[in-house]
Amino acid sequence: MSDQISFEDLVKHYENNNSVAEAKWFGKQCISVNGKAFAVFFGGDVAFKLDTEDLAASLEIPGAKLFDPRGKGSPFKEWAQISANNSEEWKNFSEKALAYVDSLKK
Repeated sequence: MSDQISFEDLVKHYENNNSVAEAKWFGKQCISVNGKAFAVFFGGDVAFKLDTEDLAASLEIPGAKLFDPRGKGSPFKEWAQISANNSEEWKNFSEKALAYVDSLKK
């Protein structure tokens, strides 16, 4: 599919945003805002931290699932994993994740 993007494309999407940086989160590549991860590259897919409404919407994408990096049936709260087969959705959900995580500032 020609609309598919890579994680590197997603990182480049934020290169002019000084609050956003590529980082590591539990040893995985991630994108963070003000030091808080909002998108994590995991097994070729990307997981996003989302509010309740956007989480529900993301799980309607074929192949999307709750993010369970340990694979032990204990998914991370507020996180959805969207497969590389649907990478055309990554920018949209990364924007939603960025806005959500940025709103959590304390």
